[in-house]
Amino acid sequence: MLTVKEKRDALVEHEELCDHCLGRQFAKLGHGLENYERGAICRKIDEIDEDSFVRENIPEDAELGGSCEYCKDVFDRMDHWVKLVVDSFERYELNSFLIGIRPPNEVIDQEEKLWEEYGLEWVEPIKTELSRLIGKEIEEEMGIEVDFERADINAVVEMDENKDRVELQVNSLLVYGQYNKYSREIPQTEWHCRNCRGDGCDECDWTGKQYQESVQKIIQEPFMRESRAIEAKFHGGGREDVDAKCLGRREFVLELVEPLNRNLDLEELQEEVNSSQNKVEIFDIQNTHKDKAADIKQKHADKTYRAEVKLDEEVSEEDLEKLSKIEGEVVQRTPQRVEHRRADKNRERQVYSISWEKLDNKKIELEVEAEAGTYIKELVHGDDGRSDPSVTELLGTAAEVEKLDVIDIEK
Repeated sequence: MLTVKEKRDALVEHEELCDHCLGRQFAKLGHGLENYERGAICRKIDEIDEDSFVRENIPEDAELGGSCEYCKDVFDRMDHWVKLVVDSFERYELNSFLIGIRPPNEVIDQEEKLWEEYGLEWVEPIKTELSRLIGKEIEEEMGIEVDFERADINAVVEMDENKDRVELQVNSLLVYGQYNKYSREIPQTEWHCRNCRGDGCDECDWTGKQYQESVQKIIQEPFMRESRAIEAKFHGGGREDVDAKCLGRREFVLELVEPLNRNLDLEELQEEVNSSQNKVEIFDIQNTHKDKAADIKQKHADKTYRAEVKLDEEVSEEDLEKLSKIEGEVVQRTPQRVEHRRADKNRERQVYSISWEKLDNKKIELEVEAEAGTYIKELVHGDDGRSDPSVTELLGTAAEVEKLDVIDIEK
């Protein structure tokens, strides 16, 4: 392996490099320096070594820019690249960004030949240097920050002379919250019409929707308006049936795709949703990150339900005591009502507790705390024996849920 001096001497003697391209071969030496400053130090210090790359050794005439056969004047065009990116950002409200670079193909080829000849020790790729320099200029000009983890927007600068453009990836704005659903007539998310599958027909009044309202639609409308996003996606932490109320504050993430505006007044939007209708109420609205949606979808939250159950025959208090046998493990085969879209298999779930109150001779109210994924309606009516044990089986009479509420969701 060449020493610093041997590598510098060989490069200066055999290659015509600008300060950027010379200094980039020693980019991992010294701290707080730019590569053109390292290149200037290389030309100034005769007996150079690893400790020579310090600020006091930078010549006064060291300056940004310069061109050689290895970089093809990309550093002389820094103002051009910065303007391209700034102009592309202009229509978006941004707090952070990330820059990627595609240098001209001949620059990449030349760089790789240089590495083959002189080695990779201390080297930084040209695309890394360019992204850093352009990023610093944009930070200063626009007052926004580079963010390597969760940038609002990613910009890739295409430097090939036949393209010379910026490609943008506008990252979604993600809003976390919790909701209650007080209606038994709306689904969580938008449903396509069963008849036309979203194309529009007489049955759905040419809307393409099975239900004209949903939890998603009610929540997203003001957020879409204020963010000026092109669409919204709703990520719920599970879902309740259309005819079930949710009173346990179910978690959700609203994903606003390609928003123009990001600095939303979340408190005001929460109030707007809650005061504009009485079917859905939202809580704890806050900005979040892309991992949160996956987190709440993967979370297996235990739940507590309240069910009003109608019985075919009268039952006594002594009969109701049999319901305590539901506590423990229940085995539920995929319910008939969802078997068209879910794998047909047996699932074991835990019922942690069950309590009951007799409302009249043929009606009871149950409160059930159960493991995530337990089918409560099937736990009651038995689903023709596919759910074991069940209220129907234990009481010896048909039982059906008339009203179902989710009253608590484990957070």
